[in-house]
Amino acid sequence: MTRSLTALCVALSFLTLAGCKGDPATPEYWESNIQQSRRAEDRIRMVEAMRSSGKLNEGFLPMLHEQLDTERKPEVRAALARALGDLKHASSVEPLTKALDPAAGDMPAQLANKAIVATLGTIGDRRAIPALVPLLRAKDNYTRIEATQVLGDMKAKEAVEPLIALATDDTVEPFLNKKAIEALGDIGDARAAPALVRMLTKERKGKSFYVESSFALYQLGAPAADALLPALEGQDAELLKWARSNGVNPASYAMKAATVLGDLREKRAVAALLKQLAFTNADPQIQALVRMQAADALARMRAPEAVKPLAGLVAETDPTVRDAYVRALTRLGGRDALPALEKAAGTGDWYARESAVKGLAMLGDARELPVLQKLAAAEPARTAADCKQADDDGCDDPAALGKKRADQISGQAKLLEAAQACAGNAGCWVQRMEKADPVLLERAALEVGRAGTAEHAVALAARLGERDTEARLALVLAVGWLVEGSRDTAKKLRQAALPTLRKQLADEQGNTRFVSVNEDLRRLVATLDRT
Repeated sequence: MTRSLTALCVALSFLTLAGCKGDPATPEYWESNIQQSRRAEDRIRMVEAMRSSGKLNEGFLPMLHEQLDTERKPEVRAALARALGDLKHASSVEPLTKALDPAAGDMPAQLANKAIVATLGTIGDRRAIPALVPLLRAKDNYTRIEATQVLGDMKAKEAVEPLIALATDDTVEPFLNKKAIEALGDIGDARAAPALVRMLTKERKGKSFYVESSFALYQLGAPAADALLPALEGQDAELLKWARSNGVNPASYAMKAATVLGDLREKRAVAALLKQLAFTNADPQIQALVRMQAADALARMRAPEAVKPLAGLVAETDPTVRDAYVRALTRLGGRDALPALEKAAGTGDWYARESAVKGLAMLGDARELPVLQKLAAAEPARTAADCKQADDDGCDDPAALGKKRADQISGQAKLLEAAQACAGNAGCWVQRMEKADPVLLERAALEVGRAGTAEHAVALAARLGERDTEARLALVLAVGWLVEGSRDTAKKLRQAALPTLRKQLADEQGNTRFVSVNEDLRRLVATLDRT
């Protein structure tokens, strides 16, 4: 102990002429040394030394509060705020809010505000809210961003109206708009829904607010659906007026509202989404996008009414558009679409044919093996015909390319054989997952999710780190379906999987490979959080 105190004294001796006198375990020791440090940088070093000494405890609070009250240098106030943040005591709320400088004009004062707000957020006492809300109009973005984050974390309903104003303010930096949108989602107040719906399509300075707005609406839940349903059907007159004045194509809401409603599993939207599968527009790209988003939303909801119209759409020869319809059908499940998929597998270019073949393999069983064999046998001739019409990759040797594609078709047989072996047995599919390649894992996950066997939810969740994005998305959807049907399952997953999933999202943040699928994973985590 003596050697430790001696070392501490030596380390601090350059800070003060008074040297090291007294007991470092007492607040009086540090108060004396802070007060005797004439330069601001020396007082900051003394505060930081106190924080790292291991001596800081609640007995230091009165001294720290007094120092914060009397200190005039903002840099030192910031250091004192950080020390109070270490202690996280509710008694610090009043002295911290008193130390805020809403009119701060220089950088040191603004950074001090930021540090004080961060500490108030760490403490998390709602008594700080009245002092934090005015900071949403502070002169500097440092303070505004920190206040926005803290008010969101506190779920401060008192901040909703100012945050709506900030989220939709065209005079501030887009990053600040985004932070305000995120805070509104965290608070989850229905008043934010109309503004968030508008921000789904808003773009400014080359920045889109769709990702933040769609997730915030998901966090709102039912109030978001109430606002999105009229938008989906083009019946929100005020929104349409806003869209026209902002140069937004009204069809954007048919697409983006459909996506969020699909995420929310909002069954009230099914009828409108079915109509959108027949949506027409002078622009073929807009027409296709609206239909594709409707297909995706219906599949996420597992709306059986969508199977027949979707089966009629897989004749589409554009590979991207057909793939969207095939994916929707594979998520819905069942055998009703197999005849249409078999026919589609013989039309279009290779990529369109390949998509239909995968649909067959994802929905069929051993009864489709002869179909698969027939398609594989016909593929070399189809490839040769393709190569005559267009010089695709590999067409320097059409025979080799045709054989390669035929082998790919034949390789799908393993999915049909697995379906025959498992025949609706979810436990069998779970066992198949253990050594499955990504495509088999994708089908197994969807089969288990559709079966509604909640006892397998933990096994599915354990595979959510899967690197293949298609297989991961199937796993996310399947776990979500199981959670929807059972609060007990959600509770079990909160305990078994939630910490791991949060860490996964943090570790993969910024990884472009997972950015899309992890939006679905974020929604699953949010669902588990609020269940």
